[in-house]
Amino acid sequence: MKFRFAKTTMSAALATVVSAVVLEACGPASPSRDAAGTREIVTARRQLDDHMAECTQRYGYDPEAGSKLGSNVLGPGEQEWRDCVYQGIEKYVIPRTLSPDAYRQAIAEDRNMTEAIAKGDMTRAQREARVKQMLEEIDRIEVTNRTQRDVDRLEMEMRQDMMRRSLSPLLR
Repeated sequence: MKFRFAKTTMSAALATVVSAVVLEACGPASPSRDAAGTREIVTARRQLDDHMAECTQRYGYDPEAGSKLGSNVLGPGEQEWRDCVYQGIEKYVIPRTLSPDAYRQAIAEDRNMTEAIAKGDMTRAQREARVKQMLEEIDRIEVTNRTQRDVDRLEMEMRQDMMRRSLSPLLR
């Protein structure tokens, strides 16, 4: 009976924690959630922002100025700038993320879209819309993976606690 009660209590605790994590993850963004969520990815994204500024300085391409270009034209230094940014993603973000494949896929798709712009097969606005969509997808994947990692960790801790409790009478 006692074991069944402990199991039921732990299942309820797990459900409560999972619900809290899901509600927090799906709720509106907040600075505290970002800071508490995954400090490493927040740090990586900050490093990437700094790296992007270096890319801008190095290649003279300002992505903000891209709106002044024709819809099917790459700006001077744009391809080099984008390659530099891809390297920053590989260096700072991918090693720290729970979703490296999502970032690699986004890089590959961005390369293809940039080539399509250069060929006149795609507009800058279309690429911009798709990049925004990919970033939103990556954020959703990150939240899902982070939540799953937290649930897995909690389940492991609960199993270890149950094992310790079941073995503690033997140690007396």
